[in-house]
Amino acid sequence: MIVSQKLTDFYMDAIAPIYYRPYLQHNKIMALKAPVHQFTNTQAIRITRRDFFYVSNILSAVRLVTVPFIFYTIYSEQWIFAILCGGVAVITDVLDGFFARRLGQHSELGYILDPVADKLAIFAGIFALILSKSTFPFWAFLIIVTRDVLIVLGNAILAYKAKMITRSNLWGKCTSFFLSIAVMFYLLRPIMPSLSNNIEFYSLCFALVFVGISTVSYANHMFRVLEETQN
Repeated sequence: MIVSQKLTDFYMDAIAPIYYRPYLQHNKIMALKAPVHQFTNTQAIRITRRDFFYVSNILSAVRLVTVPFIFYTIYSEQWIFAILCGGVAVITDVLDGFFARRLGQHSELGYILDPVADKLAIFAGIFALILSKSTFPFWAFLIIVTRDVLIVLGNAILAYKAKMITRSNLWGKCTSFFLSIAVMFYLLRPIMPSLSNNIEFYSLCFALVFVGISTVSYANHMFRVLEETQN
């Protein structure tokens, strides 16, 4: 642990300033412990025409298009079509990250489009489940919405004070994935009553664990940035 900490300190003090000097100097976060790649400098965002043709961004855009269909099919209790739309959203969520890494298609557009599509798709599905009077618990809906609102507000504060916004990290992606799986189980219940008892509720509770972890992770990184920008 001591060696690991020394290596981290050496990276942040000696290596990171070389590669990320414009970001670090401008935002005064020379001692930032959170990895720099988890943040985007709002003044350095550049979206080009080429970004719109990246496979990863096209997949994120497809997921964004499914949002109204997810809401409508669940609200109208067209469970088969709802599952199909939800399946498209889950598959594109998995594949966009894969292609971004495999094809080297990382872009500022993707960093923005991917988490927005995730949040809207999940919110549409859960909100429609609440309105359709399913067994999805309202308290869980409030927890999820509160978490997303806090992240949005936190990023707004970061953008104003530090000219930075957080990117989706591993915990955030896990949260989106497991919440999507939980929603899918709630959609399957009406047409597959033989599913294991309460499997949808248990999968939701498992996803909520990641909701808590990701909230703490984002909050920790945000507070570190704000703390360092005040020094």
